[in-house]
Amino acid sequence: MTRLFVVTGAPGSGKTTVVPELVRLSPGNLVVMDMDELLDDNGRLLGIDISSPTAAPIWPAYNALWLRITELIRRSGIPVLLLSPALPKELPEGRWLHLDCPDAVRRKRLAGRGWPEEDIEEALADAAEIRKHVPRSVRGDVTPERSAKSILDWIRGERFGKTLNLWGRFRG
Repeated sequence: MTRLFVVTGAPGSGKTTVVPELVRLSPGNLVVMDMDELLDDNGRLLGIDISSPTAAPIWPAYNALWLRITELIRRSGIPVLLLSPALPKELPEGRWLHLDCPDAVRRKRLAGRGWPEEDIEEALADAAEIRKHVPRSVRGDVTPERSAKSILDWIRGERFGKTLNLWGRFRG
């Protein structure tokens, strides 16, 4: 079956912001989806706040739903790129990349959204956890177009068996 590519990142990394650029830069070559696209404007799925700890019992079903959606698309031969805050153990398929940004940038972005300090601290902890499990990363603190190009370069490398060191390309 055609590959699934997963770009993970904690809140504030730039996942939603990069989606339009990914779509623009890969017309017809890749289906690009953000896990948040099934949620309503208030972050709910079928009336349940998906980010709430009380929703934890449904997270495995939500992840399984996304895997099924990607399978339905990939069987047509088109690769899928799924942007998600999940860890590989939560979505145990695909090739993984981390969209990351410095904690100071993440803090500023989330504060700008009106997030309370305790939620920002949780997002920073999530980012640290993702860094442990998905060490290959691209920068989310550059322009969305630049992030998208880095992600697409990674996908091309993965599809053709080339491992790319993308983070280093933008240092300095």
